[in-house]
Amino acid sequence: MKRGISRFREIFLYSDSEPNEVLIGMLHAFILPFAMLEIGTPFLLLQIGASLVGFFQLYAVLFNGKLKMRKYAVQAACLVAIATVINYCMVDMMKGSHFGWVLILVFTFWNLIRVTREELVK
Repeated sequence: MKRGISRFREIFLYSDSEPNEVLIGMLHAFILPFAMLEIGTPFLLLQIGASLVGFFQLYAVLFNGKLKMRKYAVQAACLVAIATVINYCMVDMMKGSHFGWVLILVFTFWNLIRVTREELVK
């Protein structure tokens, strides 16, 4: 058990966050704008903003690669993830598969911790 906890901590603090950043960027750029259509009257600003933030995050990770740019992208992704969860909760749709957006929120915070930690080390 002690080894498992130690390994979890090591993975959480030191593993590479870039694959998660790419996944979250793709979800925000391509999936979220369409997923919000089921709300009925989706929040257009969030749809457009999420898509732009997703593309920015993909650019920051795949084409730019600079830590500072990645941190800005992860911070923006955190805001989009928070807004998404709030938006789904406001229309009482945070259940079932929609609960997956909470998981995305958790991973955006993990990415932020990881990128901030990497920045502090450098």
